[in-house]
Amino acid sequence: MTKKIYFVLALIFIVMLVGITQGGLTESSEARYAEIGREMALSNDFLHPRMLGIGHYHKPPVTYAITALGYKLFGFNEFGARFFLAVTLLLQLLLVYKMGKLWFEDRKTGIFAALIYFTFPIVLASVLNLTTDAYLNSFILSSIYCFLVAKLKKKKSVLYLGYALLGIAFLIKGPVVFLPVALFMICYKISTKEPIKPSKHTVLGILLLLGISASWFIAIVLEKPNLLDHFIEDQIVKRSVDASQFKRSKPFWYYLVFAPLLCLPWTVPFVYVLIAKRKRLTFTPQLKTLGFSCLAILLVFSLFSSKLIFYILPLYPLLALFFAGVYKQVLEHEKNYFLLTYKVGFGILTGMAIALLCIPTFEYKIWFSILALAAIGSYFYWWNFKTKASKSTRLFALSTGATLILLLLYFSFAPQNELLLRSFKPQYAFIEKQRKDTKDYKVIVYDYRLPSAAFYLGDRIVTVTNTNYESLRDTRFERDSSWTQSYIDLRDPNNYERFKSLLKDSTNIIITKDRRPIPDSLEYLTKHFEVEEFGDWRVHY
Repeated sequence: MTKKIYFVLALIFIVMLVGITQGGLTESSEARYAEIGREMALSNDFLHPRMLGIGHYHKPPVTYAITALGYKLFGFNEFGARFFLAVTLLLQLLLVYKMGKLWFEDRKTGIFAALIYFTFPIVLASVLNLTTDAYLNSFILSSIYCFLVAKLKKKKSVLYLGYALLGIAFLIKGPVVFLPVALFMICYKISTKEPIKPSKHTVLGILLLLGISASWFIAIVLEKPNLLDHFIEDQIVKRSVDASQFKRSKPFWYYLVFAPLLCLPWTVPFVYVLIAKRKRLTFTPQLKTLGFSCLAILLVFSLFSSKLIFYILPLYPLLALFFAGVYKQVLEHEKNYFLLTYKVGFGILTGMAIALLCIPTFEYKIWFSILALAAIGSYFYWWNFKTKASKSTRLFALSTGATLILLLLYFSFAPQNELLLRSFKPQYAFIEKQRKDTKDYKVIVYDYRLPSAAFYLGDRIVTVTNTNYESLRDTRFERDSSWTQSYIDLRDPNNYERFKSLLKDSTNIIITKDRRPIPDSLEYLTKHFEVEEFGDWRVHY
């Protein structure tokens, strides 16, 4: 059984490595992290994150540094940008398996938990797009695992490792990382009736945590004291209580509605079991800790006005462990219901493969779809009608296989529908083709911020902001004027002449969007350009 789970994890890792090169970087989040990592790798400055030549202090630098390391190992390409996402998925699956095996004292429960976790849609989404969330989740999960090892195996040294890992997590996204771990620890102590009494190891661990957490902030604030107000007011207070500043305000019920949808189809059979078969369940301290932790994370994060789906990602490893613990108890009685859920799931998967051919918006090669349908049909037929494996084996073979097929469908779909997925790689390829014999030209991005442009075209990008909030840059922390070479703010009338001179140069390229064209007063300067359309984007060349 142990060899089989490691084989499955290796297969998942290989599929991820093959797939992460498919499709260009998407705007805006993935392209932003990729470009900041690129500039960090080029400058070897791991203290000052920069994007499009301007300091970007919205988050600490660990995610950018991990991405920069990917470039150092594999070059400046999509594989280098996304490589450690595949690694972090493998690490999370291993941790969930180890936690289930350790805490429930049962290898099968650990395997169930890891495979359930892999099939959650939110988990796949987090590792298919470069952001902080997958890395943050890995460090939070590692910290919780260390806490459990220290408690259950009486290894105090591992407790310090857990606090150190949590300190690194802080350097990914700031103080919000403390919440899932603190809530888990509180629920653990309540469920096990352990007194909440800090030991000397806890105190020393917290001091280690604070030292690591504060290291980058102290270094950067000593150099630029005005960043302190920025971190406290803009990045902590406003993000927590005034989400409208970042266009992320959502109602209280947002997570309560969407959280269950992001672990489908498992939600359906487990809700049924918890309601209809609850008398068969024994709520052990493990299940109580996991259940209360999930509810606590959900409710506490619902209190914040700023909400994005990935903010609650740390909830899902705990939920997978909870589901696995419940499944182990009802194993003998409810297998058919779980299997039925995934039989329906395979029907939906078949429909998705057919839809790729039938929906006009999608570009998809017919032989890919036929191949996908053949794979889905063959796999489903084998595990339902031919194999003599147990129902549990069939269930997890179906769920894991369906998820791998879904990943392969996405990896074949993404490069054929890049504009639909907000990857603008095709327009950058067009620009390179048009200017293959010209070295000294600029690419003017009008009233939008496109970090992917710099990733694919290099440091020739000039961002011009006028009325669009998203194109504004914070230049308060710049020490010289070098940033003015890559940024023009038309809210200052003195910058119009430079913008006009760039438009007059016919070797330059202009990128605009339908909703924000060049102002009418300057449109005469673009009449000598030809225009190529890419969806609602325009390349003037």
